[in-house]
Amino acid sequence: MIRGMLRIKCADALWLGWTCVRGQATTVDKSSLSKLRKKTGFSFINCKKALEQFSNDLEQSEKWLREQAQKEGWTKASKLQGRPMSSGLVGIVANNKRVTMVEVNCETDFVARNEKFQNLVSSLVAACDKNFTQGNQSKSHLSTSDLAGLATSDGKTLGDLVALEVGSIGENMLLRRAVCFTGSEDSLLATYIHSSGPDMIKEGCSMGKFGAVVEVQQTSSESEEAMSLVESARQLCQHIVGMNPKTIGKPDDEPLENKDEETKLIFQEFLLDPDLTVQDFMRNNGVAVKDFLRYECGEELAEQKDQ
Repeated sequence: MIRGMLRIKCADALWLGWTCVRGQATTVDKSSLSKLRKKTGFSFINCKKALEQFSNDLEQSEKWLREQAQKEGWTKASKLQGRPMSSGLVGIVANNKRVTMVEVNCETDFVARNEKFQNLVSSLVAACDKNFTQGNQSKSHLSTSDLAGLATSDGKTLGDLVALEVGSIGENMLLRRAVCFTGSEDSLLATYIHSSGPDMIKEGCSMGKFGAVVEVQQTSSESEEAMSLVESARQLCQHIVGMNPKTIGKPDDEPLENKDEETKLIFQEFLLDPDLTVQDFMRNNGVAVKDFLRYECGEELAEQKDQ
């Protein structure tokens, strides 16, 4: 009799305890869950966990998710540090007399085509461009270590932004390098991005596997059919991406006998008209190249060759 009563009381206690715990649990609002997933891109389970923890408060849930992803991202970034990153994107923004070009690496082309990765590249280029406006050099370079510590408007660093996406996407990434060109009053800056797929443009940032910037000046033309300075510069940019010159070269330099091995810009066969050299093209259209730079995503850099 006593044993039976004890069983009933124990059962009642367990039931009451379960209902008490159950009563404390937060029922996740489906609409909030959908909004949070769409806004952050994080998994169903993590979004549900955040909403449960913060009683369906979207703002607090999003903040917590991003904090957790960032912490996890830094951990993943350190674990994945040794894995090669030959893929990624070059991003360019151009604003009147200024051009900023950035390279961001990842491990696979699959991630490079991911919209979240492309949004990251666009954000990083915008942040770098804003930073470069504080200087006044005609050409400024920033290395990987320089870039990681740059601050964004919300107090995070660019390294934080990359780590956040490493945690979210789960693949190693690197903000590798950046450059800013500032043109002079008598020059014009032109850019070209080459992508293997459809044009990728987000928030004014053009992205692809290859990018180039060229600074040109107008000279006297030797042809009555000379194209505009803007079009001449654009075609020279295409040539630079396709033919990968290393220097501009001077008219009194000696060109190489093997044209396929020529690295001086002015002596190369012009990409869009092989009957001309670049020097011929420039002379015909009254244009002179003052400076240029080409980025190829994943290419070996000079400091790597010295190691």
